Amino acid sequence: MIETLLAFLLALLPVQPAAADESVPAHAERVATIDWGTAETLLALGITPLGLAESAGYRDWVGSPALPSGVAELGLRATPSLEYLAALKPDVILSTPQFTAIEPVLGRIAPVISLATFTEDLEPYRHAEENTRRLGALTGREQAADDLIAAIDARIAKLKGAVGMAATRPVLVLYFQDDRHAWVFCRGSLFDDVLKRAGLKNAWTGAGNFWGFANAGVDQLFAARDAAVLVIEPVPPAVRAKLAARDGLLGQLPAFAPGNYEILPSVWGFGGLPSAGRFADLLREHARLFERGHAS
Repeated sequence: MIETLLAFLLALLPVQPAAADESVPAHAERVATIDWGTAETLLALGITPLGLAESAGYRDWVGSPALPSGVAELGLRATPSLEYLAALKPDVILSTPQFTAIEPVLGRIAPVISLATFTEDLEPYRHAEENTRRLGALTGREQAADDLIAAIDARIAKLKGAVGMAATRPVLVLYFQDDRHAWVFCRGSLFDDVLKRAGLKNAWTGAGNFWGFANAGVDQLFAARDAAVLVIEPVPPAVRAKLAARDGLLGQLPAFAPGNYEILPSVWGFGGLPSAGRFADLLREHARLFERGHAS
């Protein structure tokens, strides 16, 4: 239905569709993307995307690298503005398999490259490295890509050094949806891969989806009484109030007793290497939380 609607709208645009055999130019400079993880990687490589879908969401959920003010807003990720995209005259449009349905339509504006990070093999960090190298080759930033991969490895190694050889508690990482539900990150998430590389154990051992999270009721978090809990912003106001007042079911959970949890600034759980590095830095700032016996 969406694809049909977009195809109809595209037919109204005053642009010539790209030829079927058109290839991406070597060292493309004019890049647009509908994916935040791709956008943060481009910025880390020194490429400012021409346009990005839901840029306000990028600033709220991803945050860093900062998105320059001149980046065009492309509308919703699932239904980007085709008129704006066409006006930007990009060399290439970057997508992910999540948006496969609209790629034939986008491909009438410019060649489309789809980069997968979260897949059924549950190895997002490895795919994020591959995507970084591919973006480096696409934009002529091969050395910058190698440097970014090495820099993120070094930041995770620094976290591992901060954790040291001390006995640590398992770590629970989550986004709150409301005061009764949370997305808990598990195997297959970018966060889980960072934890493993730093020698930390994920407290959530249950299965999740290929994005690497599980929908959990807060009552299920009773089982995580020994965990160090990391709550990632944005936190719904009602949840924040109950955590502060130790009110309701949340207030009864050992995981949310003072000293057992920290609220971290926004870091995108579905991003690429820049998000992995930022997550590692935040963990290092709170390394004492992971020490067994730290909780009050």
